[in-house]
Amino acid sequence: MVKAVDMVRKIRDRHYEQTKGLSVKEQIEFVKKKSEKLKKKIKSGQRSTADNRAQTTKV
Repeated sequence: MVKAVDMVRKIRDRHYEQTKGLSVKEQIEFVKKKSEKLKKKIKSGQRSTADNRAQTTKV
């Protein structure tokens, strides 16, 4: 569980750094672009690195 909290914190910190100088409109566009990228990834059936690691560590 601690790993999940650490992962979320790192993601939030990275997003903050990427958006700290953006206007509200630019922040909305940032989120929309991330959303579209994720939708395309899901639609194509690609798995994230975290998913791949989870699959390879299962025994």
